[in-house]
Amino acid sequence: MTRSAQCLAFGLLAWLATAQVGAAAEPSPWEIPPEGSCASASRLRGWPLGEDAAPFELKVGEVIDGKRMQQIQRYLPPPIWENRERFLFEGMQLEIGPCFRDYSPPASFAAATEKFRGQAHLLADGGLADHVAGLPFPPDAIARDDSQAGAMWAWNFVSRWRAAGFRGKFRTVDLIGSSGAEPFEGEIWQRELGWRADRAADGYRIPDTGTLLWVAGGRFMEPFNAREFAWQQYRDVASAAEAARSDDLHMYVATMRRVRRVDSSGIDGLFVPSFSIGMSAVDPSPKAQSAEASAALGNSNSADLTTISPKRSGFEGLELRPQFLVFRALGTQDVLAPINTVKAGYPAEPQRDFGPYGLSWASDRWDLRRALVLEGVPRQGIERGDPDLGRVELWLDLQTLYPLCYASYDAKGQPIDVGYYVGRWSEDRAEYPKDPNEGGGAPRVIDPVGEAFANLRLRAGWRRESWEFVSAPEADRAVRHAVSLKNLNKGK
Repeated sequence: MTRSAQCLAFGLLAWLATAQVGAAAEPSPWEIPPEGSCASASRLRGWPLGEDAAPFELKVGEVIDGKRMQQIQRYLPPPIWENRERFLFEGMQLEIGPCFRDYSPPASFAAATEKFRGQAHLLADGGLADHVAGLPFPPDAIARDDSQAGAMWAWNFVSRWRAAGFRGKFRTVDLIGSSGAEPFEGEIWQRELGWRADRAADGYRIPDTGTLLWVAGGRFMEPFNAREFAWQQYRDVASAAEAARSDDLHMYVATMRRVRRVDSSGIDGLFVPSFSIGMSAVDPSPKAQSAEASAALGNSNSADLTTISPKRSGFEGLELRPQFLVFRALGTQDVLAPINTVKAGYPAEPQRDFGPYGLSWASDRWDLRRALVLEGVPRQGIERGDPDLGRVELWLDLQTLYPLCYASYDAKGQPIDVGYYVGRWSEDRAEYPKDPNEGGGAPRVIDPVGEAFANLRLRAGWRRESWEFVSAPEADRAVRHAVSLKNLNKGK
């Protein structure tokens, strides 16, 4: 299938569908510029955030250092630019990558979006019903002035193409100020079980996995205090329609040699335990740490554990429950983003330099992308992890819906944290596992190989590296084995 055919079915070039009503027809607000359209004579477009944008004055392959930082101001999400001292630095070497390169999902995803067009619908509480596979709301069916456009796009983000789900080694580093790091290393995975556009013959899901939407889990290997601590998180398809339905969350702690079920109410994203060991930004007292750990695990004899929290854990923003927030679409904006980086990080290159604050991927390749900007405010009556949250802004790549930038603010409008995401395109990796469901080629997916967040409220931050993540399908038997809860109790 050609790119134009994919985009037509995918709904991202909706102006093609409206061309028959006359040349004066208003173009789609979700239009994506043609691949490679970054000539100096063209202007950045967008609705409405990009209306006053200047021409794109940079060239593909050009390298921007710290002295020329001002030249990319108009091409960065405002939250990133406003905190540039953390994310950019004087010695950076930022390479200007391709303009609007084609990272579209495979033909099966476009076909599923079209096949089930009009079937999914929003519920009164922001939930989603009757979705099967693909995008529940084709972009060409979302009107600019629709009051539910934000909610539709939020569910499209949740349903975006992620192939079989990521897996691999990762490292997270907690940072205080410009120094003081506590790294955690381990393995993590997320298996996509339902809403699988590439599994039409199996009813769009992995067989014999019940009604689960996805299962995620991981295990720490370092540092010693957290070694062999493991967890698994189960999200059911029914959670899309039932806001009160929590995920099933289980933990294995080696010192206890037991698997315990943990309360997961208020968790809307991927759970990854965030340990606090000897860090001054949190209460370091053993009494406070053991009390929180004991409450989480339901065990009064876990005084040797450190603080366990799901907040800002390294995979923030890759998942969400749209029912927890009321969304609106703010518009689109063309931005530079590290959606397909080329410089290795952990585990291939554990000594990579991330600038003075440890949060910068500026010495890498950044593509020009059209971003969709969503704003979400907490829905009344829904408990979330952060009770002080006033609103969030989520910048998504319009073609793939891969997250590009995240910013959160408290009720007074003061920033809580700001972060950005780093990706890697499967088809640029010669060693990438092939996808038997897509004719033996690569699965056409952006893998989440990194992200960095500045916690502005605590004057801290964290960075996650996962350079070798892959999302290619596995044998069904291997998937069912991995998601079994019995597999969690194999700690050493």
